[in-house]
Amino acid sequence: MLLAATASAQDAHFSQFYEAPLLLNPARAGFVNGTFQLTGVYRSQWKEVTIPFKTLSGTANVNVPAGKNKNNIIGIAVADFADKSGDAVYTINHFDGTFSYHKNFGADFNRYLGGGITLSYASTTFDPTVLMFDEDFNNGTNTEIIGSTKSSYFDVAAGIEYNELDEDHHLNVGIACFHLTQPTVSYSNNAESMIYRKWVGNVGYSLPVNEKFDLLPRAAVFIQGPSNEVIFGSDVKIKLTEGGSTDYSIYAGAYYRVGDSFIPRFRVDMGELSFGLSYDFTTSELKKVSQTAGGPELTLIYIGKIKGISAGRIYNPRF
Repeated sequence: MLLAATASAQDAHFSQFYEAPLLLNPARAGFVNGTFQLTGVYRSQWKEVTIPFKTLSGTANVNVPAGKNKNNIIGIAVADFADKSGDAVYTINHFDGTFSYHKNFGADFNRYLGGGITLSYASTTFDPTVLMFDEDFNNGTNTEIIGSTKSSYFDVAAGIEYNELDEDHHLNVGIACFHLTQPTVSYSNNAESMIYRKWVGNVGYSLPVNEKFDLLPRAAVFIQGPSNEVIFGSDVKIKLTEGGSTDYSIYAGAYYRVGDSFIPRFRVDMGELSFGLSYDFTTSELKKVSQTAGGPELTLIYIGKIKGISAGRIYNPRF
C-alpha cells in the first residue's frame, strides 16, 4: 500500500474490484455462499474531458460440491466484458469461461486452497471514419491507409488463492496472471503489438467490530508491462437485520487508487440482492481539466440458493 505507482494499467478496470471477481482472479470462480451468483457492473468515466469511456461486465458464477464429504468446491463461471472508449469508439468484447477447484482442509475444515484457469476469446473494433487527420482540413483528402479495423485473439489466465473463514472472520489472499500467452492485437499485421502479461495480487479481510459492525479492508496491486496500479481501502458493514427469512445490511467505505483517484462507496444488501455505487474523484493532474470528476460505477449482485446443492462452508457471501 505504501508503494508509489502510476495508475495507468493497460486493461480497463473497476473501482469496485471485488464485485468483478473473475477480473481479479480466475480462482474466485465458485467461491460464493450459494448455488450461483449473478453479477453486473457498469462504469462510465471522463465525460467532462472527452467522449465517456464505458465499461460493462456480466458474470454467472456457479458453486458445485465436490469430494467425499462435499466440502470441496468446483467453480464454473462465464463472463462477458465490454469496453468502449475514445472518439473512434474503440470497442473490446471479451468472452470468458473459467474453471476452478478449491480444496477444503484444516482441523476445523475452515481453510480452502484453490486454483483457477480462464480461457477467453476477445474481439476489438474501431471506426476510423469519425476521426480527423491533418489532410482533412483545407479541402484536403485523407490518404491514411488502415489495414484493418478489426482484430481478435484467444487468451489464457490463471490464479491461485487462499481462504480462511468462520462465521465471523474471512481472510482472502490471491495472486493471478492474465494474458499468459501475450496475444497480439494489430491492425497492420505487426507481430510486436502484443498485450503485456498482467500480474494481480489481492488481499481482503472481514473483521467483526461488534454485533452490528464489520470492518472489511481490501487491497489490490496490478502490474502490466510498464504500467501499474495500486488500490486500497475499506468498507464498514452495518447489519440492520440478521437471521430469519431476509438479511439487510448497508456498507459505507472509501478507497484510494494511488496517484489517480479517491473513491467513496456505498452498498445495500437486501436478502439475495445487493446494489453498489461508487464514484471516482480524480486526484491526478487530469483534475485540472476534469474538475476532479472521474466517473460513477454501479453494481448489481444476485445470489441464488438451491437447497442441498451449494457446497462448502462459505459463511460470508458478501466478501
